[in-house]
Amino acid sequence: MDDGLVVRPAHDGDLDVAGRICVAAYDAAGQLEPGSPYVDTLQDTRSRTVDSILLVAERGGRVIGTVTICSPGSASREIGRDDEVEFRFLAVDPDAWGSGVARALVAACDEHARSVGARALAICVRDTNAGAAAMYERMGFERIPDRDWSPRPGVDLLALTRPVAPT
Repeated sequence: MDDGLVVRPAHDGDLDVAGRICVAAYDAAGQLEPGSPYVDTLQDTRSRTVDSILLVAERGGRVIGTVTICSPGSASREIGRDDEVEFRFLAVDPDAWGSGVARALVAACDEHARSVGARALAICVRDTNAGAAAMYERMGFERIPDRDWSPRPGVDLLALTRPVAPT
């Protein structure tokens, strides 16, 4: 990857920092209300490694981003269909926003999707997260309104998909 950025599977030693990055990124994007129970979910990277693939992005030996690829049957999977790779918890250290980390993490999801024969990627973003929605739109994702959903009152998630990028 450019600029020394490497995306790789997470090791045990990466899990705590990946959780902290999730919380910091979601908080900086205004996605966490004070006292939100979702903080525990974001920090719990270890349980995601049981049935999903947790990737990290690092630059200069420092982990600065993470994403979870939700395998079929994963407890983390929400909207992915059989011919899609769903990813969740994409988060970049706020100090690294705008430096290509999110794009590299999505490219790694594409690579995984191609390796398993999937036709598309799927992701949800909160309806109040205009920044993330715009970022995914720039990457070619489109809304799929019939798959929008709400995990709890006041939290509305917008479904997005795009075809797997060619090699």
